[in-house]
Amino acid sequence: MNEDGIQDVFAHLSGQDDNLGDSALRAGYFLAAQGDGRRFHLHFGVQSDDYLSGLPLTPAHRVYADPVDWLEAGATAFRPVLLLNTGEINPLPGAYPRKEPALQLQRVLGRGGIVILAGAGLRQPSVADQVCFHPALREAALVSWRDTVSRDAAGFGDVAPDWGYALGSPTAQWPSADSRPLLAVTLRYDRPWPGDGWIAAVRSLAARTGTRIVTLAQVARDAPRAVRLAAALGGEYRTPPSMRHPDLDAHVRAIYRQSLAVVSDRAHGLIIGATEGAFPVGSADDPQKIARLLAVAGLADLVGRHDQLAEVAPLLESKLAGLVPAIDSARESIATLTLRMHQAMRSVA
Repeated sequence: MNEDGIQDVFAHLSGQDDNLGDSALRAGYFLAAQGDGRRFHLHFGVQSDDYLSGLPLTPAHRVYADPVDWLEAGATAFRPVLLLNTGEINPLPGAYPRKEPALQLQRVLGRGGIVILAGAGLRQPSVADQVCFHPALREAALVSWRDTVSRDAAGFGDVAPDWGYALGSPTAQWPSADSRPLLAVTLRYDRPWPGDGWIAAVRSLAARTGTRIVTLAQVARDAPRAVRLAAALGGEYRTPPSMRHPDLDAHVRAIYRQSLAVVSDRAHGLIIGATEGAFPVGSADDPQKIARLLAVAGLADLVGRHDQLAEVAPLLESKLAGLVPAIDSARESIATLTLRMHQAMRSVA
């Protein structure tokens, strides 16, 4: 029995181990949930130290390697809260949530607690009608999706931008557009090569804006593609000091703070770039996901397929002035979501 009056908060914050975007958005979520009088019980599954180093963990946070121990802690929890994982979810086939989070949900509700799902998005919204969402989610204290399409497909909850928008530099501290000499480029390793027309379009964009092309990888598996891109584009691959997520985060943000724009099919390449003042130019073989995550922040104007980049890129200069108000507005929405989270957590009797 908890006798110290401290609220027990349970969270499962796993992600792709080598993907900076996955730790960054969960860091934003986890930071938003902090507050006096709360004790955090965390389970990650199998995650490397590189990934865990990207989260704001402290010795006061209780980390459970064994999911059984994490579940047992819920049996005696006081005023409990379950924070379901944020980011992309892919619940097919069957029920959501699954396994340990589903069991912990039952324990938390059984002790009079609440469930929060904030900042999640469906990988494939078109198949949401085949998902069996736990009935408690429709009555949860707070459900907020990171894009409108996911919310509409699920049929419940509201919408706020991805937690990644909450991080990064204040817009008042951004270098001006005319003091950004770089054009940043990063692409996924697991998609088709974009082709000669795309290469020409990127080089044309750099020539027109007077920028130098640099490539980078904020997902370790993307590094070989970044090297190949640098060679094809006549640019420079920027090697990170290490793949530990804090080092990688500092590395990519330093590049984006010098970049006029970032051209990418990585959603969090575009989001992290935007939070450092690099305008997001979304270019992908299938851009539906990046379009959804940028649209909620009003930044989807320059998103298209690879074969559309030559048409989209010339619009960049006309859109630059809209980046500051878009990021400020996204951060205001996330601040409101954070306030609602705290109100819900305080409401547990």
